[in-house]
Amino acid sequence: MHYRWFIDKDKQTDEFGVPVSRAEYDEALHPQKKLYQRGELLAIVVVMFIMLYEWTTDDNPLLAMCISFLTFEMRPLAREFLGRNGEAASNALSGFSVALFVGAVVWSFM
Repeated sequence: MHYRWFIDKDKQTDEFGVPVSRAEYDEALHPQKKLYQRGELLAIVVVMFIMLYEWTTDDNPLLAMCISFLTFEMRPLAREFLGRNGEAASNALSGFSVALFVGAVVWSFM
């Protein structure tokens, strides 16, 4: 992404004399954020183990809650890999996971 050039003469080029746009300068200041942080990855792994345990036992509402959480955590992947349809897919995954979670809570009280 290239847009506006700097007004300052010293910021228009890098240390090698290559022209630098404002976008390249801003991208260097703000590197890309990771897809998942360490705590999120740990939560995903723990929920996967809980889901596998619940699969062997007979506690289906908790299994539905685990699937709901994993569906909710797939949102960044949809946004990253589905291009311009990623935002719509992310919103659909979010809505589905909330509906599944509410259904699992209602199911657990039946």
